[in-house]
Amino acid sequence: MKIKINYYLVIIFLFFFNTNLLSLDKKKIEDIEKFRSQIETLNWQNLSEPKEFFYKIKKANAEIHIIANEIFLNNFNDINQFSYWAWGIPADENTVLYIKGDGYNIFVEYADNGYVKIDDWKKVKSQDLMDEMKKIAKLNEEYLKSQGLSYTTDIKWIYKPTFDEKSKLVFYSYEVSWSDGGKTMENRSIALGRRGHIDNSYVVNINKDTNLLDTAKFSKEFGESVLFGDGSKHSDYKSGDRIAAVGLGGLVAGSLGVKALAKAGAFAKFLPLLAKFWWILLAPFLLLFSFVGKKNKSKPKRRK
Repeated sequence: MKIKINYYLVIIFLFFFNTNLLSLDKKKIEDIEKFRSQIETLNWQNLSEPKEFFYKIKKANAEIHIIANEIFLNNFNDINQFSYWAWGIPADENTVLYIKGDGYNIFVEYADNGYVKIDDWKKVKSQDLMDEMKKIAKLNEEYLKSQGLSYTTDIKWIYKPTFDEKSKLVFYSYEVSWSDGGKTMENRSIALGRRGHIDNSYVVNINKDTNLLDTAKFSKEFGESVLFGDGSKHSDYKSGDRIAAVGLGGLVAGSLGVKALAKAGAFAKFLPLLAKFWWILLAPFLLLFSFVGKKNKSKPKRRK
């Protein structure tokens, strides 16, 4: 009986201990030095012994190439805590990785929303998408001004949305000019699988040394490094598999926030019209921290 009592006490202790570990601090950290200090307490991967390898996303039966100078968070509790400290809002529930490289950030989401049909891709027109993005930016302008935030003054394609039939990958890249004189760049790749898709947002600040085409190319290589395992590839579809509610064209439009199809996202509670622009709006803050020991600043070619 004594052993049983001790056993249950241990279980109860571990339960409350883990609960405390998983409890979230839901306050945004405004002080940069405190922010840097706090995020170092999170469980960063590839930090102490950096290496190049393929990281397995188990729920997607897929893997993504990680290079030696990238660190990342792969536990949703850590990613969620990071999101609260950075922006005061929760992370998207589909987020499986947050990757920090030298001067860039990558947000990786996996949505198991079913097999995405590609029939409507031929209906996608890049100019229509850009026109709608600019309309959304204009609608956001007054709200952002009222909050003392920088607003969009121009958006333009770097790479228009393209679909690689062989790899089942969509890629696009655009540049955003802001009222404070800054510029940001979002590169997006969407890799299709049998039961869902992996969505990568690769975000950078643009400065005088930024080569837009090289940066976009490097981002595309990251998207191309996504490999679905046997049985989970888009080509493995079988009759009876669940079909996604929207086709590829609708998925791309939604990722840009330009259609009613676009998912609102957590930040929409604060900026209802902002849609997916919140990643690039907040990107500058993400570039203010770094970790000691990351000496390799090169961007080697990704393995596929």
